[in-house]
Amino acid sequence: MPQSQFNLTVADQAAADALIAKTETIAGVKFVNVNIDKGTVIVTHSEDFDEAAFKVAAGI
Repeated sequence: MPQSQFNLTVADQAAADALIAKTETIAGVKFVNVNIDKGTVIVTHSEDFDEAAFKVAAGI
């Protein structure tokens, strides 16, 4: 499955959990992984991934 990476500063684990909860139901999203230390969000998704909706929900 394809993956997309986004750079995003996440304050703490609670904020990471909230980001995952807001974005894991977006069309095409299979898995969201937030790396707080690196400031990255990796999204594993299918071909019908709605990147624009993901960015809006994540505040990117």
